[in-house]
Amino acid sequence: MAIFTLQHDLQKSSENNTSFCIILGFLSFVTDGLQNYSYLLTAVYQYISVVYPNKVIWRTVKTQFCLISVIWIVCIIDMVPLFVTGQITYNIDNQVCQVPLRLSVSVVYGAAIIYAIPNFGITIVYIKLTRYVQQISLRTISNNTLFHARRELRLVQRTFVLCNTLIVLGLPYMIFVLMSFFTPPPKYHFRIAYICADISVLVVVIIGYCFTPNIKTIIRK
Repeated sequence: MAIFTLQHDLQKSSENNTSFCIILGFLSFVTDGLQNYSYLLTAVYQYISVVYPNKVIWRTVKTQFCLISVIWIVCIIDMVPLFVTGQITYNIDNQVCQVPLRLSVSVVYGAAIIYAIPNFGITIVYIKLTRYVQQISLRTISNNTLFHARRELRLVQRTFVLCNTLIVLGLPYMIFVLMSFFTPPPKYHFRIAYICADISVLVVVIIGYCFTPNIKTIIRK
């Protein structure tokens, strides 16, 4: 979508055939959903590894592949209503195809499906796993079990940090959404929101690099 916007800015032209643009807008919604739900799946996997260590079936490659496939299917299906009902439209000022920001079911639906549900789920998993680790720390258990639980908790904490980073850097978009419920947002609101979104992706990559010692070692070599 960023390349599409840049290309049309340089050409100083508007899009006459919006089909391709609308497909890009649809794919951007699907991609955002996949990113957030993949974080949720990671957090749930780590929670099950600690709380239910004997349920090996949840940690098999086959099960994880099935769950990932389900996430892909769900994210695509969830965004189909926005696509088929024509909610994704071309915005000539911002040279993007998005759901117009206003008080509407489509805006609330997209925000809930893409952002609210997965981030709320990750927060719940983080809180429950934190409490579980605190509880087993007070019991007489093997050091290996406690070490494993704390390690998985750190991984969930990292996922939690990544999600909150996306939320914080996505605040301009959230502000524009809330603003649109009462008054029209600024003319170039999508451009501002997209810049922040691109920055958030870069920051997440940097954080992932800092959180993964093996990657740092490989890059330094």
